[in-house]
Amino acid sequence: MVWWSIAANANESLDLLQVIAAERRLPVVLHDTYQEATNLYGAETTPHAFVIDSQGVLRYRGAVNDRSFRQRTATRHYLRLAVEDLLAGVLPEPAETHPYGCAIVRFG
Repeated sequence: MVWWSIAANANESLDLLQVIAAERRLPVVLHDTYQEATNLYGAETTPHAFVIDSQGVLRYRGAVNDRSFRQRTATRHYLRLAVEDLLAGVLPEPAETHPYGCAIVRFG
């Protein structure tokens, strides 16, 4: 299993990303400078999670969990459940949820 954190906001400098990655103890943050991955997968928010199986098929997309502005404590962890399902050999259910977070800053 591989975890990639991708920085997608057009207004984030490489220096800022390095500081944030260090604060959050993320070993690798890929800088999507031209928002190619962002656009390819249709990412809308930060965070917006995508789980791709070993064959390269997108199996889950959406929120990390069910936390929202009105529900401050998560009760369901969609990303974890999707990964656990795939590792157990079953398709994630749900396969898609609505992402929750700040809108991605796009180019012009």
